[in-house]
Amino acid sequence: MALLTDADKKNIQHIWAKLFENPEENVTIVSSQYRLFKDYPETKAYFKNIPTEGNLQEDPLVRFHGRRVMVALNQVVENLDNWKQACRILDRLADKHKNVHQVPAVNFQLFVLEQGTDQYPRDVLGNEFSTEVSLSWEKLFGLLSEQINASYVSTSKS
Repeated sequence: MALLTDADKKNIQHIWAKLFENPEENVTIVSSQYRLFKDYPETKAYFKNIPTEGNLQEDPLVRFHGRRVMVALNQVVENLDNWKQACRILDRLADKHKNVHQVPAVNFQLFVLEQGTDQYPRDVLGNEFSTEVSLSWEKLFGLLSEQINASYVSTSKS
């Protein structure tokens, strides 16, 4: 997949600024985790210290994990002009999920792809989340997915 164009970066940074306004109260990731657990119940096994049932949006551990995901995505968005640095951030995440949490690549990818759906940004931004912006968003998450796959492969060789 091709790197992001200047227009893609501008679109992503614009919408991300709105999505990241209040990460402590943002339920994006929590909602995504809920959908992940519902659609792929086997992924619950990798969240040993985080509840997987009940009112996830109110659980402090789920919200803490969600904030960590938002912060990691923010670091990537901040480095769209320095893709090598963005890749290093993703490499560290992949390494930790693979080697510490023992999450198989396919399950880590499910969560990344869940984040890449455009439902949440569309809900928050309404008409501002145009087709062009949606394509930029999807392109970013395609790149994230490719890099995470590459990271998993490279940590297998070490």
